[in-house]
Amino acid sequence: MLAIQRKYCLSNRPNLHVQFEVNPIGKLEVEIIELHQHHSTGFEDLSFRSQGNVIEVCGREKHVPWRCNLAVSDALELSSLVEEANEEYEVLMRDLM
Repeated sequence: MLAIQRKYCLSNRPNLHVQFEVNPIGKLEVEIIELHQHHSTGFEDLSFRSQGNVIEVCGREKHVPWRCNLAVSDALELSSLVEEANEEYEVLMRDLM
């Protein structure tokens, strides 16, 4: 169970880069590098919304919502990584029982 990191450009502001860390314990860490903004959210508070040619990644940190826009291919990769991490965690929990 290793955390996986990916770095993407924000689709609405291509000069800004966002780094995601998908942690198999059910957390997503988000860092908008140039703005020094950090967000953290559980997988249960994470959603992906289609907005035309971009996908809005939405989360909540301590009841405060955050969102960022990614290219469709980047958002699909991130969604896949979250799904795989969630499945990996569920398998581990079943094996421990």
